[in-house]
Amino acid sequence: MESIWQNITTALEIPSEVADKWLAKLKQQYNSQSNRHYHNEEQMIHRKAKHLAGASICVQLACLFQYYHFDAGKDCVEENCGALKEFFAEAKLENKSLENNTLRLLGDVAVESSDLPEEDVLFFQDLDLLILGRLTIVFQILQTLNRIPSIYASKELGDKYEQTARTNIGNEIKELENQ
Repeated sequence: MESIWQNITTALEIPSEVADKWLAKLKQQYNSQSNRHYHNEEQMIHRKAKHLAGASICVQLACLFQYYHFDAGKDCVEENCGALKEFFAEAKLENKSLENNTLRLLGDVAVESSDLPEEDVLFFQDLDLLILGRLTIVFQILQTLNRIPSIYASKELGDKYEQTARTNIGNEIKELENQ
């Protein structure tokens, strides 16, 4: 998250106190809510970071604010757009085109964004699909095995191999997540 934020704040010449405050807010939002199993910094932002190096500032901003507020049971577009507007106001950014284009990527269809490149729209949509190119059925099976109370049904094998099996499964999951 830090590298993306550094790109954004440097390009937009955001004062360091505002940049630091908002980085802390972003990290707080992405990392403190227990209902975020996938939509957190590690699972969401980390996976996208290497693909964002050459992306437009608009796409980078949209990626960081897309799930600023998250609730699996409801649409948070309005709240996420509100957070972006709050950032723009605090940073005293007066780039209406960038603001509107980013709001449009976040899902606000009411804003005018006539100069939003189609490539940005498509790339932004594809970033959420990165996970589909990484996770396999093996990953899902490993996660399921890791959740059950006992991998082995018999006490004898459980006592002997349970801890080693869990360690191995955990290592495999981490390796698959980092691919």
